[in-house]
Order: sequence, then structure tokens, then C-alpha cells
Amino acid sequence: MARLAMTVACVYLSSTGAKNRTSRSLGRGTMTATHTGYLLIADISGYTQFLTSSEMDHANPILQSLLAALIEQVGDPLHFWKTEGDAVLAYSTRQDFPSGETFLTICENLYNAFTLRRQEIIANTTCPCRACANVGNLDLKIIAHHGQFDEMQLGPTKDISGSDVILVHRMTKTDVAENTSIRSYALFSEAAANAMDISDIMEPYSQDIEHFGEVRMMVYDLAKSWEKMRADRQREFLEELDGVWTLRYHFDAPIGVVWEALVAPEHKLKWMNRVSDIKMENPLGRLGPGSGYHCAHEMAQFFYRVTDWEPFDYFSTRILDPARPDISFPETYHLTKTNTGTELRYTMGMATDADGVRSEISEQECSAFLAEFWAVSFADMNEQLRQSN
Repeated sequence: MARLAMTVACVYLSSTGAKNRTSRSLGRGTMTATHTGYLLIADISGYTQFLTSSEMDHANPILQSLLAALIEQVGDPLHFWKTEGDAVLAYSTRQDFPSGETFLTICENLYNAFTLRRQEIIANTTCPCRACANVGNLDLKIIAHHGQFDEMQLGPTKDISGSDVILVHRMTKTDVAENTSIRSYALFSEAAANAMDISDIMEPYSQDIEHFGEVRMMVYDLAKSWEKMRADRQREFLEELDGVWTLRYHFDAPIGVVWEALVAPEHKLKWMNRVSDIKMENPLGRLGPGSGYHCAHEMAQFFYRVTDWEPFDYFSTRILDPARPDISFPETYHLTKTNTGTELRYTMGMATDADGVRSEISEQECSAFLAEFWAVSFADMNEQLRQSN
């Protein structure tokens, strides 16, 4: 049997602000454009050993199910491109997305989806065959690089080439696991880590790669992140019936794009009505539970902290009443995919003081202010998202 290639899910996406640098014809029916952007590979570790030591009639459906879980995560700001054997390719044409924070979240979501699907397979099988018994030995590593690549239109099909494309594939063959003892990891080239601007939460690593010399990289422990996000997690999710006021708004953009616009301070500043400055506090080094926002509005200073975080599904915060700093109330921003974009359900919860005493006057004043504020702000945000298409 011919040696099977490593199972990967490959994602190619253009970087923030990246545009085609050149576009040229290479002959009849062939066009090429050069991009600067991210290249990503999500690689199922242990695939070859699993496949060659397992019963094919069970091994293949297992691997197909795990790959399907990865494919389901490929959506805007990534766009599905095509499948190529055991690879799934996608790209992003948006100029403002994704940011480094969102790109890392995409990597985490790939790992989370893979891990949950693997757990489901293990929990739902009683088969004693080697394939079913060895599912737990499969793992995921994610490789990412930032550089140039040529996108070629060859008749009805597209392809990508260039030295940076070769490098990201060579990075799948490093000795990260052996040298760091991190099994489930995201490995970013230094170029990718710099473009993402979140290298402080990663571990430096370097290795000699043939034809490229010593390549400096950064390692991010995906399993540790997975465990940390779920350890002692308190779910703070408001259903509409739990709140005192709810607003719904439909955006003509996909969930991933709407999520980033809602949470990234550099994007929030563009659409939040009459807000002149936003300062962030990130105790964990990135957005998530515990992150704090300070928004300077013309009329008041708003302080709120993230209490629950489930990208790209929902996030919840607790916000101080600017007129009564001893009063605060919870909020939940819940996103739902629609046929034409994304629906946001914003629910405001009961306002209380530190002893749990309710303040109805605070609820009335804040909801009245937010009704006007969100109507203008969300309309501006929606228009900006349309223009970024």
C-alpha cells in the first residue's frame, strides 16, 4: 500500500490589511496574484501509526469524522476553498480580518472541536477493535506561518505556491513534542507570532529546517488552554427570560466577523457611538474571562469585565452603572447564524448592589440609554462590516 500522506486540514488566509501585491497572466487561462498572509495547517498527530495498525473499515470513518469536525470550523472570516485528498483548504478575502486574537481563537476552536469529537467517539463505542481502542492516541497540532504566497488560477481551479508555503509544511516535521513535552500545540513561526502581536503568551522555540536554516518559532499549549478555559468555569449566560431588557439586531456578516467587531477594542472604537477611547486590562495576556474594558463616552465612563467567554457563540460581562458605581448588572451577547448573516441577542440582567439589593431605577435609566446607544452603534457597525466585504 502506498505510503499515505499526513492528514491535515490546511487553511490559507490573507492577513489583516493584506492586499494583492501583484496580478499577472502566465499564459492562456492562467492568472496569478501574490498575497501576504497567514498559512495554517491543522495536523492530526499519530495518523500514520493509527491507520497502519488499525482495521481500515473502522479507522477511515473515525478519521473522516475527526476531519469533518475540523471542516465545520472553517467559516468566515475564513472561506472554504476546496478539499484535496486528506486536506481542506480555505482563505480569507477580508482586509480587516482576522486579528491575531481572532486567529488564535480559530486555532483554539479547531482544537476544541477535534477534542470534543474524539471524546464523543470514545464515549459512544464499545467496539474492541484496535482502531476504536486507539482513538485516544490521536491528537492535533496546528502550524501557522505568515509570509508571501502566489495564488494561481488554473482554469476552473486554484493553487497556492511559494517558499513560505513550503516552510509551513516543513514546520509540521519539527521536534517540538520531544523537546518541550507539549503534545497538543500550536506552532507559530516568529513571523506569524509578530503579525498576531500576542507572542507574550507563547514559549519560544527554534530548530534548523533544511533549506531555511535556523527558524525561530513560538509554541502555544492547546491542551493547557483547553483545560484552563474549563477549570472551575462558572457559566454566566443570560437567557432572554433571565433579563430585564433584550435587544435583537441582525448583522449582514458572518459570526466570526461580528464576534471580532464586538470584542476587539480596535474595532469597537470604530463603531461605538460617541466613544473616544477604549482601554483594556487583560490579566491572562489576552481577551477572555477576567478581561476588563474602560470605554470613555462623551456622557460617562463605562467599566465592564468579561465573566463568561465562548467564542464564537456568546460572551457575558458585568458592567458598572456609571451614575451609581456601587450598582452593576450582567449582560449577555449571544450570536446565532442566519441564512443572511448573524443575529445578536443582547440581554441586560437585573441591576444590584454588592449585597444583591435590586435597583430598578438603575435598570430603567441604563436600558433607556442603551436602547439609543445600541441602535446607532450597531447600525454603524453593520455598515462598516458591509464595506469590509
